[in-house]
Formats: sequence, structure tokens, C-alpha cells
Amino acid sequence: ADAADAATTVAETTTQAEETTAEETKAEETEAKETEAEEAASSEENAAEAAAEVSSDGPVADYLEEVDSLNKGAEEFVTIMLEFMQVGQTEDTDAMLETVEKIRGTKQPFADFAVLENVPEGLEESHDRLAKAAASYADFMDVYCDVLTAGLNGEEHEATATIEQDMTDITTELSEAMIAVQEAAAALE
Repeated sequence: ADAADAATTVAETTTQAEETTAEETKAEETEAKETEAEEAASSEENAAEAAAEVSSDGPVADYLEEVDSLNKGAEEFVTIMLEFMQVGQTEDTDAMLETVEKIRGTKQPFADFAVLENVPEGLEESHDRLAKAAASYADFMDVYCDVLTAGLNGEEHEATATIEQDMTDITTELSEAMIAVQEAAAALE
């Protein structure tokens, strides 16, 4: 009986330790996701401020509206990330997986911008940089969502270890490229 009691105690202790570790891992993942969302929002807000400083009519203004679609895409990302974190508190994996697909959908304005061809004269160089940054961001969103999905399924994704730094690098380049476009547009006035 003592051996059976000891085995039961070990099993209970192991189960409690696994539950605690799982809870700690989810808490760490949630905190990391909140930080990533805040960094993305901050970078995009800086670019949005630069966009607000430039105003004109014609092809440059039309182009800058396309650039602004990236800000709207970033805002949508932040909104859905907040939804993801709220759903995460319910531990409803199916709902979280659905929200991950919503997050994935926020890449579309970036993918669309990356192939934009109607660029006003004088903005070609800064546009090329921004188009590359937008394409990188769209590609990153797929990897980011794959990492989230893997985590929700209890799996490890190859990009998990670098995902936070990758997000910082990509959103920084995107923000800087947006600002460069705004500055180039302002110089045309």
C-alpha cells in the first residue's frame, strides 16, 4: 500500500508540475505577444505621424493613401492581437486558432502594396525600399501565425526562438521605410 501511495503521490506531483509549467509557458507567451503588439503599434504610429505631415493633391496624394493602407493594416493587426490575448485567457484553443487566421489576414495590405506599380516620379527609390519591407512583413505574418499555431498545438516551430527579434527587425525596417517615403514625398512639394 505504501508503494501505491508513493506512486500516486509522484503522479500527482508530476501532473501538478506539468500544469504549472504549462501555465507559466502560456503566461510568458502572452506577455511576449503583448510586447510584440506594442512594438508594432509604436513603429506604425511613428510612420503615421510622418504621413500626416505630408499633404498634396494628385498622384503623390493617391500614393500616400496607399502607404496609409499599411498603417490601417498594422492597426488591424494590433486589434486582432488584443482579441487573441483575450481569447487566450479562456484557453479555448479552437477560438484561438480562428483568431490566428484573422491575424494572418492582416498581411494582405502589405502583400498588395509590395506589388504596387503606379509610383509617382521621384518616389521610386523610397518606394522600392518600402515595397520590400512590406513584402517581408507579409511573409513574416505567415511565419508568425505558424509559430502561434504550433504553440497552440503543443508543438515547437523552427522560428520560435527568433520570432520576437524578427518582428522587431521587420517592423523597424517597415517604419523607417515608411518615413523615408513620407520624407521623399515632402521633398517633392
